[in-house]
Amino acid sequence: MPLKDISFDEEDKNLFQVPDARLRAEALQHSILPRLHAVLNESVALIREIYGLEALEDSIVSYYPHFRPKRTKELELLYPHAFVGLGGKRDKGKWNGVARKDGKPVQFLPFRFGFLISEQGFELNFHTYWLKGLTGESHKKWFAFHYQHEAIIIRLCFAASMYPFLHFDGEDVRWLSTIRQHYRFMENNGLYGSDYFSHAIQFPITTERIGNLAECYALFYPVYDSYICIAKGEPERFLDLIAKSNDWMEARYDAMEQEDIAESEAEISDEITNAAMVLAERKVRVMPAIRWQVLKRDNWKCCSCGRGSQQNVILHVDHIVPRSKGGADTLDNYQTLCSECNAGKSNRDSTNLRSVLSCIADFNKEI
Repeated sequence: MPLKDISFDEEDKNLFQVPDARLRAEALQHSILPRLHAVLNESVALIREIYGLEALEDSIVSYYPHFRPKRTKELELLYPHAFVGLGGKRDKGKWNGVARKDGKPVQFLPFRFGFLISEQGFELNFHTYWLKGLTGESHKKWFAFHYQHEAIIIRLCFAASMYPFLHFDGEDVRWLSTIRQHYRFMENNGLYGSDYFSHAIQFPITTERIGNLAECYALFYPVYDSYICIAKGEPERFLDLIAKSNDWMEARYDAMEQEDIAESEAEISDEITNAAMVLAERKVRVMPAIRWQVLKRDNWKCCSCGRGSQQNVILHVDHIVPRSKGGADTLDNYQTLCSECNAGKSNRDSTNLRSVLSCIADFNKEI
């Protein structure tokens, strides 16, 4: 299913109000999960494009709800959300970097990274403590990763619109203490859940918003990949992935700029051209030194209506002869207009309102 065909509407939202547990679960499993899986596929493709990695090499696709369709007992749980994401593969010999409390080989990892949808909306979720069988020393290895790359991870959170859920006690560690202080407090108190999540996109959820969230998923992937590497007992490659992410982002913005240039050079109608010229005239910035000279010369008042700051108007410096008509960027080709009068002046209007007002003043003197 291509991403352009995916969206979530009010009916999807209302599904979480269905009181029949079986009906809700089956609707989530057969309607919501396939769409979430398609979004994850788009993200995995982006990960391949940006980092040159196969995200499923060490991971499997994790689903929720995940129940046996032919179970004999009737479903009673009213599932509050649906989730599709990546989690470490079930493997006894792969996860040598971490250990279980009971000494048995590690088969499952306590973190997963994916897309979650609920009545509140659509979001990303990096859940790091949904299994609690690993030793504290294992979790501290992931904490050490956060200490080492704290500054870049914070910047990455901004880029990917992700927010950490951190514990605090209100005394030594406050709500707005540093990330490092939060992690130290959590480590010292055995609070190893350091989840990250995005703000939920509200219903209706459009294809464009879904695409944006898929990009955020790919951008935050280096954190998930580092957790995987540490669990395998291998050096994490976080900085290498961040470098590739930077290259991809820069190339993407360069391409967007080229598209903008190409669009601006495309042939358009005279009507659109004239409208654009009007807007362009209004957006031309006057050099600061000249701007203040013009405003001072015109007594800080609009040359059209005579109002000034005392009347709570916003003053602009306007070209008398528009630049599109050959008007010069000189002091005598500027006049002060308030925002309302400037909005009513077209780029074809070359009226020197200062001269008009001067003539009216001279006429009044004569009579």
